[in-house]
This record gives sequence, C-alpha cells and structure tokens, in this order.
Amino acid sequence: MANMMDILRTRGPLRNLVVLGGVTLFFCVAAAIALTNQRDATAAQFEPGPFFPGLSDRVNQASTLVYTIGLGMEGTSNITIERDDDGVWHVAEREGFPARTNKVRKTILGLIELEAFEPRTANAEWHRNLGLLEPEKLGSAVRVQLLDKDGNELASLLAGDIVESTTDIQGRGFLYVRRDGEDQTWLARGAISLDKDVSGWLETDVVSIPLARTRRVSLWVGTNQLAVLSRLSPDHPNFIVENVPEGAVSRGAPIVNASATAFSGFVFEDGVPVSSINFTDPPVAIIETFDGLKLTVTMVGAGSGMWAKFLAEADYDALGDDGDRAALDAEVSDINARVGVWAYKLETNLGLRLTQTLSELTRPVSAEAP
Repeated sequence: MANMMDILRTRGPLRNLVVLGGVTLFFCVAAAIALTNQRDATAAQFEPGPFFPGLSDRVNQASTLVYTIGLGMEGTSNITIERDDDGVWHVAEREGFPARTNKVRKTILGLIELEAFEPRTANAEWHRNLGLLEPEKLGSAVRVQLLDKDGNELASLLAGDIVESTTDIQGRGFLYVRRDGEDQTWLARGAISLDKDVSGWLETDVVSIPLARTRRVSLWVGTNQLAVLSRLSPDHPNFIVENVPEGAVSRGAPIVNASATAFSGFVFEDGVPVSSINFTDPPVAIIETFDGLKLTVTMVGAGSGMWAKFLAEADYDALGDDGDRAALDAEVSDINARVGVWAYKLETNLGLRLTQTLSELTRPVSAEAP
C-alpha cells in the first residue's frame, strides 16, 4: 500500500497508468451493475405466457388450418386442411384426400400451448435475419392460420428460424415467431409442425396386410410373366415360386420373399383421385390372405412415378367354413370405402418389388449351377 501511495504522489508515466487503470476498473464495475439492473428490470417486466391467450376457449370453432409457404420468385403455395361436418380433416390441395388427423390435432394443440418466452426486436428490418419475413415478400417465414368456418382468424402467426438443439423431452423447442401484421418478434417455446410438403399431411393409414396373414402374392396377373409366390402356413418363413418354368430354378428365398412381403409395409408418397390417373393395360398384383381377404393392386407408370389403385374382395373358400364372414365383409367394405376412390404414388422400392417378373425371380439351370 505504501508503494502505491508513493507512486500516486510522484508525477510520471507510472502514476498516469495506475490512475487510468483505476478509472477503467470503476467504469467496468459500473457497467456490470447497470447491465445486471437492466436485465433484472426486463425480467421483472415480462413473464412468459400463452402466445394466443384464450385460444383454448375458442378452439372448438376451428374449421380450417392453412399453411402459406414462400416459393421465391414463383410466389407462394398453400396447404389447406379443412374439417367436414363429421369432424374429419381433408387436404384441399389433394381434392379432399384424408388428412393425418393426429398431426392436425397436435398442430392445433401446439398453437394453444405455444409460449411467448422472451420478446425480441420490433424492428421490421431485422425480420429477414430471424426468418420472419412474409412469404409474399420473398421471405422464408411460414404463415400458420387457424380459422373458423366463416374464415375468421382464431390464430395467425409467422414462424421463422428454429433454435437448434433446444428440444426438451416433451418435444418443445424454441423458434422465432411474430403475430401476423405485427412487427414485434418473439422467442417462443412450443411444438408446431412446419411441414412444407403437402404429401406430409396425407393420411398414411391406408391398407397394410401383415406378413402373418399373407398366403399368396401373384405378380403380373394376366400376362405371360405371371409369377405366383406362396407358402403353406403362416409359420413358414419363406415363400416359393409356384410356377417355376421348366429348366429354371428360383433365385432364392431372399429375392422371392422381398416381393412376397412387400405389401406388409405399404408406403406411399402422394395421393390423388383415382379418376385422375389413366390405368390402361397396367401390371396387376393380387395379394391373398389365409383368412379370405383378396386385394388387387393395379399399377401404372415406372420407377419413381408409379401409381396404384386398390380393390378388396372376399374369398370365402380361403376363409373356410369356420371363418367369420361378417368380419371379412366388414373389412372389405371398409378398405374399399377408404381407399377405393384414391390413387397412390408408390414409394420407389415398393413399386419395384411388386413388379418383379418371373424371369427376375427365377434363373435357368446350368451345368455349372445345377
């Protein structure tokens, strides 16, 4: 301490340096105190709360969910999901194809539970930086609107950038949002689907025949490439080719099973009214079960552009005398009512497996490989 006092009494560079350091330290401490006070004041002024207060009281009026997505210079596109009088949701851009009910409900619940966590900038010039510029202005924001049957807004927001690695065990994460028509932006917490692909909103529960039920699969029905794949019992792990040509053998269980079990994991990529696809002279596959269900799959196209339609029928001979005809008839009616009016774009691998020809499932016998 004595040395410090001696330095302060003596004029010179060392004294000036000590004085400057003290002044700097003072202002640093003052700034830290001010920043802490400001943060405490801000925290005291804002408490996180619902982004749409009172929405839960009006949600029963919800009739339409609309997503507006920017396409750059090509304008915008909409995904419009509407509820009919029976409470079933349909996708308007696919002529009323059934929507994924659980996904719609989770989205509406997400709007109700969305939490305004912290206020952010109200400067419109910063909207683009947060991904909150309107899609009509070449922005990347997704507009999400919940409307009643008269078209009145129950909730409307612009969703922007998602804060990475913030999702909690409840599936909630942080993202930037602002109310449509307002400049004020928010850091919000919640779980809202921002799926921009209309096919992602289509109902995926169409028809799938479990492997345990599958008895016979016939490919290229009605052509000279007919291939019949079957097994004797549900417990048998492998299918065989029933109609192996003379001088040929099966290419083996892995290849045959791949086609025979293709429909046990039915996947489609899009759906349209069946009348919009021209099914002329197409490949046909028939799937038959041990309990009497017969499903005819009529296809058209090739590769990644293959479409299919379905027809269910009852095979009472396969069902047997002890089978439940009423249950089988109900299943057939349900399948035809749900899927009969639609055509489905098949996932590429499924289309390939359902169009394997007899020559692709068998090979000629040779001296080297008897």
